[in-house]
Amino acid sequence: MQKEISKEVIDKNYNQILEDIKRYSPYPEKVKILFVSKYYDIEEHRKIIEMGYNYFGENRAQVYRDKLKEFSGEKYKNIVWDFIGRLQKNKIKYIINNVNLIHSIDSYELLEDINKKAIENGRTVNGLIQINVSKEESKTGIYVEDFEKDSEKYFSMDNVKIIGFMTMAPLGASEEEISKYFSKMLDLKRKYAEKYDYLTELSMGMSGDYIEALKNGATIIRIGSKLISK
Repeated sequence: MQKEISKEVIDKNYNQILEDIKRYSPYPEKVKILFVSKYYDIEEHRKIIEMGYNYFGENRAQVYRDKLKEFSGEKYKNIVWDFIGRLQKNKIKYIINNVNLIHSIDSYELLEDINKKAIENGRTVNGLIQINVSKEESKTGIYVEDFEKDSEKYFSMDNVKIIGFMTMAPLGASEEEISKYFSKMLDLKRKYAEKYDYLTELSMGMSGDYIEALKNGATIIRIGSKLISK
């Protein structure tokens, strides 16, 4: 499905988000805008890269693999790719050699499998633990209390370095509810950053709720539809 890819629209929206970061974040210099690129096929994505954008998040492992194959070589060396979708054990192989950061480590078993593949490929991979902060049954992720019960094991992998947390707020939640969940995540990050000084990232906030995320210390906001909205 072809979409209108307008540099004028994307630049305008991106700059607005930059202004929101300065206005709402307690530490704007630490915040990164992750361009959620799952909406775009290869040619659409190429246009966005040619506009100068270079930090992308994909949520399907095969699409990630195909785009990495297409956008390889010297011309694309500055592109940074994160993986933000649900990751199945048998799909780890598609992303393990190039991924910058895996946002969606939603179980200890998945963490073990990623570590195994990282060892096999001679890589150390950065990851985020996905927390199901609202305990929605429709969402994956680890409950806060389950993580805290046995947290040390998540930091014990040889080839996966846990550098923070990721969460998603419930659909339809009020600003007050969203802020409450995001505040809980900030507390969690601060607690574990005291013990692990490399734990610096908090990935939360999407097109509809990134301002609440910024107010509560997000360091990565995952933006898709907001960037192309006229």
